[in-house]
Amino acid sequence: MGWHCPVCNGLTPLNRRCPRCGNAMEDQGRFSDLLADYSPYRPIDDMKRTDGLDDLHSHQCPHNLWCPHCGWSELQMVAEIPSGTSVHPGGGTPMVEPENHPE
Repeated sequence: MGWHCPVCNGLTPLNRRCPRCGNAMEDQGRFSDLLADYSPYRPIDDMKRTDGLDDLHSHQCPHNLWCPHCGWSELQMVAEIPSGTSVHPGGGTPMVEPENHPE
């Protein structure tokens, strides 16, 4: 069975506030896509074997987040879902944990 990132596949948004200034952060995509020029064209599981993270066996997708207001950046691990799993209301559970921060 394959695993897929609900954020990369547009099933759920990745909403995160900057811990430094509180503004909305931008998802810059998969961390491994930023490693080299041809990284986005390599198989995802192949990149996970060499990215230095424990994301292959834990079924997580590392996303690079960046704050356009203050320049803060961080890595956010997103739980992958098995192929065919629904993330819609009534048909699954949220895969990105809600954040505890003041609005």
